[in-house]
Formats: sequence, C-alpha cells, structure tokens
Amino acid sequence: MTAEYSFVFNTVKNLLPAALAGIAMLVVATVGVLAPVAGTTGPVAAVFPPWWSARDVMASLSGTDAVILREGVASSVLLVDSPTSGLPARLRAAGALLIVDPKAAAGCLGLTPPAFSG
Repeated sequence: MTAEYSFVFNTVKNLLPAALAGIAMLVVATVGVLAPVAGTTGPVAAVFPPWWSARDVMASLSGTDAVILREGVASSVLLVDSPTSGLPARLRAAGALLIVDPKAAAGCLGLTPPAFSG
C-alpha cells in the first residue's frame, strides 16, 4: 500500500467513530422533534418494520383500537387515529418502530396541509 492510500485509510478510520456519533445524535434529535406530544390526541404516523408485509402490519394493529386513515409511501407506514387516548404506546407495543406527529413531519418537509373547501 502506498503512503497516500495509507494516509487516506488512517484518516477515514480515525474519523469514522466521530461521524457515526454525529449521525446517531442527528437521528435521536430528529426522532425527538417528530415524536407526538404526550397526552395529545389526533392522528399519528406509525412506521412499522419495512420487511413486514401489509398483512403483518394489519395483524399487529388488531388489538390497538387504531383506525387507519391512510397508507404512507410504503405499506409499513400508516396514518392512524384512535377514539381512545394512549395510541402511541399501543402502537409501540404492536411493533411500530417509530411514531411521528404527521403535522411536525409535514412542517419539516416543507409541505402544507391541503385546503378544505367548506
């Protein structure tokens, strides 16, 4: 191995832990910002494992008292609501990896809610 490649390899090897720690902090901060506020009601976006089929997701929702409002970009992402409180905890117990406040997520993506005609 030449000296140039050795220098690049050692630099990447030395910076990798810091880069991974930075990415982990960014993920934790994003999840914290997008998480629904405790005690609030309304729809939430539930992200289930991407390797689950739509059938697996539906089966896991059977005991959560969740009403599916819409499917997301994948069959493992759903917008759900419930007439009873405590939906995020029930969704986590059912296997959801991430519970997101859809309004916060839309704001971070620069999306505007649809206008309702009345």
